[in-house]
Amino acid sequence: MKKLLILCMGVMFVIACTDKKKDDKKTEEAIQKIDSIQADVEKDIEKLENSTKEVEEELKELDNI
Repeated sequence: MKKLLILCMGVMFVIACTDKKKDDKKTEEAIQKIDSIQADVEKDIEKLENSTKEVEEELKELDNI
């Protein structure tokens, strides 16, 4: 009876460890997606800053006229 209980517990432990590995993969994929989104957002922010600077320079030129 003890051997059967130990065997069942061992099987349950292996199953639990396997599920965590799948969750870890999903977590890593989600982190990679978030990192790529963050990189895209940072690029867009840089573009907006550059556009803002250009508009400010053009407005200064118009003020000088």
